[in-house]
Amino acid sequence: MVTADILRILELSLLEMLAFVGPVLLLGLLLGSMEKHANKYWGKSLGKTALLMTAWIGVPVHETGHLLMCWLFRHKVTKVKLLDLRGKDGTLGYVKHTYNKKSLYQNMGNFFIGIGPLISANIFLILSMYMLLPGIFEDITGRMLLFSSSSALGSSGFEYVTGFLTGLLSGLFSLPNASNVNFWIYVFLSLGIASHMALSTADLKGATKGLPAIFLLLVIGNVLAYILKVNTEDMLARIFLYTMYLLIFTVLSVIFSAINTALAYLVYSFRNTFKV
Repeated sequence: MVTADILRILELSLLEMLAFVGPVLLLGLLLGSMEKHANKYWGKSLGKTALLMTAWIGVPVHETGHLLMCWLFRHKVTKVKLLDLRGKDGTLGYVKHTYNKKSLYQNMGNFFIGIGPLISANIFLILSMYMLLPGIFEDITGRMLLFSSSSALGSSGFEYVTGFLTGLLSGLFSLPNASNVNFWIYVFLSLGIASHMALSTADLKGATKGLPAIFLLLVIGNVLAYILKVNTEDMLARIFLYTMYLLIFTVLSVIFSAINTALAYLVYSFRNTFKV
């Protein structure tokens, strides 16, 4: 293995890590920004009441994401509060944990524990859609299977994703759904989840602790692939596919977060204008 090969492996590992974690962290920052603005406007217009209206569903789902990832990556959970409406410092829930810093697996787990709320929120949104809106769920899964084909990963991949998202939105927010009780239940639950799924500063800081371990594992994998003469292009394609899956499902969270932010601003503007 010459110097050029080593540099190529390091470059490839870095690209794989960016493709894997980059979208997640960007989505976390985007959701965090929207949640911050929404909470500001809700707080100014309705006070803490508005926050508590969605906390009963959003906060437990958020903390469950941290908890499940702690268990999966063998961190020792020392204290859990899935919902605490009487928190003195305003914290509505938390998961405290410790881990073996010498363990590569547990170090890597810090990333997934940090982004746990994004995972649990998306799982909840998907399961809720499966139970409440099975027709739309079947359409999504059918399109996802089509997207998994090799042809969808070609040059038309971006156009396909754009078209798919357009179809998803038009199907979800269609006129017939306006009279569907299950649709409104799904919207209410989704707004509650979206209101509390953003990653906190502590979540993001914790997630970044896992990046060195992820990078090291990718380097090891690419070294083995080099030795065994395995084509790593397929690995990049799979990571790209994973990223598209994440974006397609998380777009629902972003949409409902945007709706929550818009509603908060409208209520604030209305009360501020008419002094209600």
